[in-house]
Amino acid sequence: MCVGGPSSANTLQSIADYGAGSVTRTKEIFNAEENKLITRKPRYAITSSVQTASFTSLAVMLAYSIQKHNDLKAMDAELVLLVREDEKDGVTAENKTRLEKAGWTVRVAKELEFQGVDTGKIRPWHRHNLNKLHLWSWTEYEKILFIDADVVCKGSLAELWDMPGEFAAAPDVWWNILTDNRFNSGVVVFRPSMETFNDMIPKMSDPNYHSPNDADQAFLNAYYKFRYFGLPYKYNFNLVMYQFHRSTWDKLWDEAVLIHFTMRKPSPNPAKHCHKGCNEWEPLEWYGQYFREMLAYHGWEKELPVLA
Repeated sequence: MCVGGPSSANTLQSIADYGAGSVTRTKEIFNAEENKLITRKPRYAITSSVQTASFTSLAVMLAYSIQKHNDLKAMDAELVLLVREDEKDGVTAENKTRLEKAGWTVRVAKELEFQGVDTGKIRPWHRHNLNKLHLWSWTEYEKILFIDADVVCKGSLAELWDMPGEFAAAPDVWWNILTDNRFNSGVVVFRPSMETFNDMIPKMSDPNYHSPNDADQAFLNAYYKFRYFGLPYKYNFNLVMYQFHRSTWDKLWDEAVLIHFTMRKPSPNPAKHCHKGCNEWEPLEWYGQYFREMLAYHGWEKELPVLA
């Protein structure tokens, strides 16, 4: 923090003398305007979601990769993770401790319920994804960048805060479609709003917006149809492109920022690791090397299995 005026140097020295975390003494040191700067939340939030414990290591890796390539303090942003607690498969206390050490501020949210919607009909791997709508109620932030946990970062995210409008996302990619007019909801930038949140909830019960077995992506595409800002592929570089549109993948790889492991998730089981010969072996070998780097950085080589 940079504080104007001739007393700045002495003020900063006073902080060091008192020690971090002394809120009462800090308030005694600073004037009212300076205290506002100290206590306010960051302007932006970079968020993700872990709804089942099995995604914990993916989110740890995401946090490491974001912080490696981005100065969050200079960006005026913080990492905030939406999690679900459940005795059966939700995030545990041990998981939360690990995630916080990785850099996340963890926020627990209850399962959202929608009138007439049976979430049990939603595909199991997407069943809890509708909880993502909680993020629209986080109005303490000016903008929110949501990134799926199965994504890894290899570049700057700063440009995304300049996104115009209320919502932005990159095109989805399919085996037979390279440029889709629908977007992939694994990376989205938006302005949180209680008005929008309160409008979304009842629309989940409207068949024009949500089908019984659909999760968040189909709903958001219906909700923001014709009114979202398109992001470049580099901000949601879909693994589908590697297998089915390889020349485009190779052409754009150097500029790609967020790599999305959609078709095949990095696995902790060595027997399921993707090596030369499997369809996505090069991106997953790269992810495995990156993951080992993260483990070494945190000193967790003996605590977590390698995902690859």
